[in-house]
Amino acid sequence: MPIETTVLLSKLRTAGYSLFSGVPCSNFADLFDEAAREPGFLAIPAANEGSAVALAAGAVLSGRRAVVALQNSGFGNIINPLTSLLLVSELPVLLLLSVRGHPDGPADEPQHTIMGAKTTALLDLLSIGWRDFDGTDSGVDHALARSDELFCKGAPFALLFRSGQLSSCDPAKCPPNAIDYSLTVGEVIGSICGQIDPDTLVISTTGFVSRELFRVSDRPLNFYVQGALGHCGAIAAGLALTSPARTVLALDGDGSVLMHMGALSTIGYESPSNLIHVVLDNECDVSTGGQLSTSRTSSLEAVASACGYRTATLCKGSDHLIAVTEQSLRTSGPHFIVCKVNRQHPPRLPRVTSRYSPLQNKTAFQRALHNGGSEPAPAQ
Repeated sequence: MPIETTVLLSKLRTAGYSLFSGVPCSNFADLFDEAAREPGFLAIPAANEGSAVALAAGAVLSGRRAVVALQNSGFGNIINPLTSLLLVSELPVLLLLSVRGHPDGPADEPQHTIMGAKTTALLDLLSIGWRDFDGTDSGVDHALARSDELFCKGAPFALLFRSGQLSSCDPAKCPPNAIDYSLTVGEVIGSICGQIDPDTLVISTTGFVSRELFRVSDRPLNFYVQGALGHCGAIAAGLALTSPARTVLALDGDGSVLMHMGALSTIGYESPSNLIHVVLDNECDVSTGGQLSTSRTSSLEAVASACGYRTATLCKGSDHLIAVTEQSLRTSGPHFIVCKVNRQHPPRLPRVTSRYSPLQNKTAFQRALHNGGSEPAPAQ
């Protein structure tokens, strides 16, 4: 039987933890939402996993105990603060690590395969103590006892969770609602794809944005970024700078842009005139359970403008979106369009991997790019 998130949080509080940060994963159920409601917990949503570790380090410096929750796909984002901050300064932090793509687990999306097989080896390589969670209350107690031993030595500790080992305290409880904007992700993508030329190169971020693009307008010149959250804009910029004769459209998300916002400065500096960077902002992480992002208090269009984008616009309605897209398509960029969207998606939204592997998508995209856009995608 899985353990409820409130039980886990209660045990963490009893063990003296008072700061919680991290980046959501669907394996964590409502852990992030409940941490924000837990009395006495300072719960801080982080833009990326490395920042969560740094926030935790600051709390440890002040004498607090801190826990960071993250998916193993984001483990790479903490290697630097983990090795050059926590380990060398002996700042103990508890890591709750969601393991996706483990060879002994159920089939998962291909982007998790490599990290799933290497997670524990990486922890061992860095001499970080860890334990697989066994799904029981006593398992948490044993792990926290072991973390206490290591904390006395100033060392971090990782507790590893598999799918289904945490459950929502109230499955009927809805996650916090973002503002109910009128447009859906699918409607925005359909509108924009109806305006672009057939030879436009489209890069879409991981999660529901790529799945909606796949549903609405699958084509060989779409490159679906199915992992590497936060890098959609940079991939599109690299493509735009090296393919200056083609329009490049980036379909990004608020969580993705926030994760590596420094890329906006790079894009503004290089100023690829053929880039249109669209951010579908639903103010939350829908694909991992609807946890709120920090975009509602951030003016992403103002950031992009300050970073050097030629235009940066906020859209909340279809007519405005159509006009801004038309203007962006006929003038030099880079252009940045933030479109506020709601959280509504069709039931059983298809995954890109139901038709293509990441390698097949890459191959089809490159063939179409170099053959005028007419090359069909390879069969599964």
